[in-house]
Amino acid sequence: MLATKFFRVGQTSTQLLKHTPQIQRTFSTKVLSPEDKALKTQADQNRIKFQQHDIMSDIMNAEDRRDGGNNQFAPRIRPDVELTRRDNFPFNEVQPKYDTPKSAIDRGGKLQPVDAKDRTVTLTAHVDGAKETKAHSPYTSFSGVPVGVDGKATEKKLVDNPDYGKSRIVHNPSRDVKGGDVFDQFDIQRDIRTSTQPGLDETAVNRSQPGKPVWQPEPHERKFLADVGVDPTKERFTYRERAMMNSKRDQEYLVRGAIHDFTLEQQDAKGDLKHVSRDQFADLFDDAHTKAK
Repeated sequence: MLATKFFRVGQTSTQLLKHTPQIQRTFSTKVLSPEDKALKTQADQNRIKFQQHDIMSDIMNAEDRRDGGNNQFAPRIRPDVELTRRDNFPFNEVQPKYDTPKSAIDRGGKLQPVDAKDRTVTLTAHVDGAKETKAHSPYTSFSGVPVGVDGKATEKKLVDNPDYGKSRIVHNPSRDVKGGDVFDQFDIQRDIRTSTQPGLDETAVNRSQPGKPVWQPEPHERKFLADVGVDPTKERFTYRERAMMNSKRDQEYLVRGAIHDFTLEQQDAKGDLKHVSRDQFADLFDDAHTKAK
């Protein structure tokens, strides 16, 4: 009888530990460096802060803090901030290297998402980046500095990453009278944290690589993981955590729908960025599609 009770207690303890990964991690024998300890502490503090923030946002029912806090039906403010997008193929609707659908400038001079009318793709799904999702996304990705409650940029700085492409598109949503909704880091990070999208909490793998190896952050990306409340000392990460890190790293904004007001800059022979006149868009579009055939 006593042996049976001990067996049941042991069985219950095993089941409890199975469903409490946080408890299991406390028994880790891994020795952390001072830098890793600092990042882990920062991640823990940020995670708690974001959890508290999300609870308060739910209580206030504030899906957009810039519309008075509790008015879901007021139009979203188009932020006054310069957003940038880098692209090697700004007139191509498919990324040649990966054969992935993407936003592109059409022959009429509008920057079009893959499917401007789609309302099924969430912010999280777009950032997660599965090819089948990108095939009907209504969003175009940009990078930019944060904005305040008044919709104006908190600092005058152009966020730009030449590694993403030789051509640069610059867009200020506040000047686009016909523009769609704009979502900044506040919106995107909260959506990713609270999303119930299936598969988000599975271990992230590199989808575009043969054999799908487990995804690991680059050394410079570890800080961004801590910034979004994810412990960068872990051995594995989920798709949710990767999406949070990617969006934070790029200071990402998402613009929904067609974009009418923007400028295009392309490199000249010396590698300097030069403004491209809209009179050239139709010819550049035709040239890009002739090469794609």
